[in-house]
Amino acid sequence: MVATFVSKAGHIATIPLNEQITVTANWYTTTCLPKVITQLRKINLERRIILHQDSASSHTAQKTKAVFHGRKRGIIGPSSI
Repeated sequence: MVATFVSKAGHIATIPLNEQITVTANWYTTTCLPKVITQLRKINLERRIILHQDSASSHTAQKTKAVFHGRKRGIIGPSSI
C-alpha cells in the first residue's frame, strides 16, 4: 500500500507503507508528512501549506493536529468544505 499526494501542479510524493498494515498517526506524522512537506517547500518556498484531508483517524488525531499548530501549515477537512 502507498500514500500518494498531489497538488494542482501535479504529483508531490508517493510513500510506501512498507511493513505498515494501516496508516497510523505516528507513521503519518513521522514518516509521511515530513517527506510531503519537504517536497512542497521545494515548490512553495515561503507560501503557507494547506492539506485537504479526509476524516481518517490518522488525519484527525491530536498528534497530527499538533504538527500543524502554530506553523505556516493548515488542515482542511471534509467538514470545512
